[in-house]
Amino acid sequence: MKVRVRVLYFARLRALLGVGEEVVELPEGALVSTLLEALKSRHEALRGAEGIMVAVNAEYASAERGLREGDVVALLPPVSGG
Repeated sequence: MKVRVRVLYFARLRALLGVGEEVVELPEGALVSTLLEALKSRHEALRGAEGIMVAVNAEYASAERGLREGDVVALLPPVSGG
């Protein structure tokens, strides 16, 4: 069985990929880390990206968080400041 999640890209990631969102199909039981690997395979521009923040359904999430059908995953570039 598969699950579909909606991925939203923000700020520099959106500009880098030229897309604001997409739907990704993953195997049942997929984790945030599974999604990130799938996205790096799909988008070469993400392969060197480090420090991406992930939120699932508007809550920050770790790489070990499980994903379910219909989840909305936001990817945010690292924030720097001084």
